[in-house]
Amino acid sequence: MNGIVITWVQLLYISLILILFYVAELLLFMRKASAQRSVGTDPLEAELLRKEIAQLRFEMDALKLRLLATQAEWNQPAELVLDSKQESPYSHAIRLAKLGADSNSVAHQCGISRGEADLIVALYRSSTQR
Repeated sequence: MNGIVITWVQLLYISLILILFYVAELLLFMRKASAQRSVGTDPLEAELLRKEIAQLRFEMDALKLRLLATQAEWNQPAELVLDSKQESPYSHAIRLAKLGADSNSVAHQCGISRGEADLIVALYRSSTQR
């Protein structure tokens, strides 16, 4: 018989090579899995999420100010002149914006931030242009 003859030493080498192949394959799969898990922490994706959160906060602040403006309109008499000591800072800011004040003066006179004053003035201008 002229067949293939494999000795125990050769069988041991073949087994060792197969085990090393499977270990290398396992390490490759583990590396790919860790790379896929780290995709969620991508700096670009994180920045996009931060921008979306900032946009949502801005919209929420705008809705709050619009609600304050609506409440101020319901609670005010027909004329827009009220004693500033009885007004909240936001009501006073809305009244000043309706009178045409710019955001710098609104922020300074009402003691609110420049961003809030910008938003109040922008809301007032958008509601009068409709």
